Amino acid sequence: MVEFRFLPYHSLAHYLRRPRLVAPGIHVCLFALTWVLFWIQPQPLAQGPADWPFRILFLADLPISLLAFGVTFNSDARFPYALAARGILGTLWWYFLGCLIEERKRR
Repeated sequence: MVEFRFLPYHSLAHYLRRPRLVAPGIHVCLFALTWVLFWIQPQPLAQGPADWPFRILFLADLPISLLAFGVTFNSDARFPYALAARGILGTLWWYFLGCLIEERKRR
């Protein structure tokens, strides 16, 4: 007899209740989607398929976006570094916001 072992439902539900893990995960997926769409059709971001994911990321990562926006689009030599910094710092930003949300929920 073959036995199938699935993850119990409560483990998935427990994972989804942890904002410090879910928020950065959503950020990474949205960040990757934005730049994959941009590289597939390299139009200006406000006119191409990456328009809405980019706008959501810009507003969600506002403190990081304000710092990295000028470097990202004004220097071709520094573009990859600014892009990597924006992805890493934005994900860390959402990790710490998720930790803050968990702390508020415990009170």
